[in-house]
Amino acid sequence: MASFKSRRSELRVISVSGIAIICLLFAAICLVFVARNDRLIGNLRQLMSDVFTPTYDLISRPSVELRKMRNVATNLVDLQASYQELQLENQRLREQVVELQRNRVLLDRYRELLALPVEPELHVISARVIADLQSPFVRTLVANSGRLAGVKEGQAVTGGRGLIGRIVSVGRVSSRLLLLTDFNSHVPVLIMPDNIRAILSGSNADNPVLRFLPKNTVIREGAQVVTSGDGGQVPIGIPVGVVRVDTNGQPIVDLRENLQNLSYVRIISTRDIALPPRETEGQNLSVSGQ
Repeated sequence: MASFKSRRSELRVISVSGIAIICLLFAAICLVFVARNDRLIGNLRQLMSDVFTPTYDLISRPSVELRKMRNVATNLVDLQASYQELQLENQRLREQVVELQRNRVLLDRYRELLALPVEPELHVISARVIADLQSPFVRTLVANSGRLAGVKEGQAVTGGRGLIGRIVSVGRVSSRLLLLTDFNSHVPVLIMPDNIRAILSGSNADNPVLRFLPKNTVIREGAQVVTSGDGGQVPIGIPVGVVRVDTNGQPIVDLRENLQNLSYVRIISTRDIALPPRETEGQNLSVSGQ
């Protein structure tokens, strides 16, 4: 009786093994002789996909949920780190605001002691760049603010970080501004902290150069360049860039603003400075006769 049962189990194992071998052989024959792009195989594959799609979806749900939980945990960690950075930055800004308020009080006090005239407050006209006319020979932009908005020739134009040029022509609703890199651009500047006066001139290259420096002047690399206010059109103290000495020993300026990606600009509207009256020839003669 025991031997009969063992024989049946052996036969059952043999039969299962035989079925498996037959299925493997059939699959190998299909892979060898049936074309991959056969429509029947494609339909069968699509049918199997449709049948097992709910199973795939059910099996993948735990992994999807785990992935979501991992993303949430990562976002929470990043959010906490960002929150701490914002707290530190906010603290630094508070300290800077206190220092600026203190400097403002000191500056007002110094002006009172020295009887200095107060600089007029600057009025800013926002404009959008509607045309980029930059080429190897011309470095200009066109903005959508003109005479109706109070724009005048000679006014300074800034980006978000510093000076980028000046207005050279004004229409009714548009204006053309000359960039600092244009060959015709010349802006009086100060090199800080030594208060060295110079002229920032464009050269149709990416970096303007410093010209008309005093003799025997040593320019330190990394010095800050700001507008000097000479001439009255460009206000004093507008950031321009940082000094860098090129391979030829020529001091050039790395501008704060990227002139290639300007979308919006700010035009600084300053008041006109009246020139002193001229003495006529008759007045001069009468004074000399007296």
